[in-house]
Amino acid sequence: MASEDRADIVDRLWAHEQIRQLVAHYAVSVDSRDLDALVALFIDDVRVGRDTFGRGALRESFAESLGGIGVSMLNVGTHAIDLIDEEHATGLVYCHGQIQ
Repeated sequence: MASEDRADIVDRLWAHEQIRQLVAHYAVSVDSRDLDALVALFIDDVRVGRDTFGRGALRESFAESLGGIGVSMLNVGTHAIDLIDEEHATGLVYCHGQIQ
């Protein structure tokens, strides 16, 4: 196997792991109600609703929605990740949520 092939394999595995960790950090942040960590997972100008943008607006949205429930336990499962190029991917993830 050529070293270029190995480098490509390592890059693809690293990208998959980063995506898995993003999902795991989302679940942990939601369950612990760590809104600062939660909104940090999103881009600065994240779209929130129809006409609102930014992490501040996202934080308010999460505070409102998570404030309306009790304890949550998100269990992340199956990941199906398709890497499109170096900057883009699509995929599906399963999450079983137990919400009070």
